[in-house]
Amino acid sequence: MRTTADQEMLLRGGRAGQLATFISLVMVFAGLIVSFTQYRVATFLLIGLGVVMYTVGSRSQEQAAREPWLIKQLTDALAEFDDRYHLYSHALPAEHVLLTPHGVFALIVRGMDGKIRCFKDKWVRALTLRRALRFFTEESLGNPTKEVQRDVEKLAEYIQARAPGAQVDVQGVVVFANPAAQLEITSASFPVLPLTRLKSHIRKASGRMEMAPETLRTLTDLFGERPPR
Repeated sequence: MRTTADQEMLLRGGRAGQLATFISLVMVFAGLIVSFTQYRVATFLLIGLGVVMYTVGSRSQEQAAREPWLIKQLTDALAEFDDRYHLYSHALPAEHVLLTPHGVFALIVRGMDGKIRCFKDKWVRALTLRRALRFFTEESLGNPTKEVQRDVEKLAEYIQARAPGAQVDVQGVVVFANPAAQLEITSASFPVLPLTRLKSHIRKASGRMEMAPETLRTLTDLFGERPPR
């Protein structure tokens, strides 16, 4: 299997996180200085904004550091596929895209551990002391099914706009890469899988999909282009 990843985008995310963290420290320091003046009420605003910026910056840096690990996990899990399969990470309008001889998959990948529940696309993650202690750098669960729905739509629009003749069914999958993740999925609008089941899911779904060879060539050429940012 082939892989393509936008490493520059990951580096930009890390640098943006570093900048946000630096700005947060400046804001907190400024808040402490203001506390000794007649404008003490502004202290709470500056420190509050500083904490928010620090959280955003820390999580951005952590995400930039975590993404190469997630990409490696995906690559290792799908390594047995031949060169007709191509994984694009942060190189297309969707986060992770797997192009196969049978169809296209948009993947949302999470690397967190612990108990994770989903009921009718409502996601909850159990709160633990360890999570609380890692609040500033902890990966956010968000709503993976909504995110994969968004990525499926964005990728389908991207293909339709640039290759209107291609008949492609984009499928979405939510993947949890951490083996310590305990999934309790009651109902979800997209498949939600541990990473160990992704390969078998791709094979099973591919058996239900067909893609003309010319369509595969068109998508290979299209995905090889750098999309506008």
